[in-house]
Amino acid sequence: MFKLAVSLIALALLFCAQPASAFVPDDEELAALLQKSYGPLASWEADVTFPGHYGVSVNVNFARGKWRQEWRAGDTAVGVGQAGSVIAACTADGFALSPLFVWMVPDPLTAWRSWGVDCAIRSYGFCGDAPCIMLGAEPGDDRTPAVHLDNEDMAPLLVRYAVDGKRISVAYSDYKTLGGYRVPQKVLLTVDGETLEMSVKWKSVMKADGEELYARDSVPPVPCAEPPAPFAFLRDNFRYPSIR
Repeated sequence: MFKLAVSLIALALLFCAQPASAFVPDDEELAALLQKSYGPLASWEADVTFPGHYGVSVNVNFARGKWRQEWRAGDTAVGVGQAGSVIAACTADGFALSPLFVWMVPDPLTAWRSWGVDCAIRSYGFCGDAPCIMLGAEPGDDRTPAVHLDNEDMAPLLVRYAVDGKRISVAYSDYKTLGGYRVPQKVLLTVDGETLEMSVKWKSVMKADGEELYARDSVPPVPCAEPPAPFAFLRDNFRYPSIR
C-alpha cells in the first residue's frame, strides 16, 4: 500500500510539473474551437455609445470585413469601408475606424499572425479574474502583440498590436449571448496610454449582409460636418493592424 501511495504521489508531481504550454490547444485544436464558437458569424449590427461623451452614438454594421458606420450627434455622418480602408465618407478629412473591427475577424488565426501575433507562443493565464488563453506573449508582457481568449468560449478579451508607431490595445468585456454567439457590451481602447471607453448595444447577428449597406454609392453625396468627440480621437489615433 505504501509503495502504491508513493507511486501515485510521484505521478501527481510529474503531472503538475508539466509546462502549462503542454495543455494549451495546438493550432488545429484552437482553429476548431474558434470555428465552433465564431466560425459561422458572418455579420452583425450594433450601436456604440461613449460614457464620456453624452449625445454621441454610432451605428455599426459589419459583414465579412466590410463595414458601415453612421455617427449620430444631431446630424449624421456616414462612412463605408473594408478592414482598415475607408472606401467612401461624407466627411472631408477622413473617417474614424471602430475598435469593434478587430474584435472577431474572418479566419482569426491567420489574421492575428498577419498582425504580428506569434501564435506559437501560448499559455494559460488570467485576464482579470477569468482564466484565459494567451497568444503571442507570455504573462506579464504587456507590450508584445497578443490576443487573449476566454478559456471557455473563445471570446476575445484583448487584442494588442503596434502600427504606425502607436501601441494599441482593445479590451472586450461584459459578454452576453446573442443568437448563440458571445458578444461584448463594453470596449476599452488604449492608444499609447490614452483610453476611450465604449458601451455596445447589440442589435442583431447574421442580419447585416445586404451588399447595399456597404456600397460606395450608399454614402450621401452631400458633404457633412465632422462629428464631435471622440470622432477625431478615433480618426487620428486608432489604426487597423498592418499586414506583415
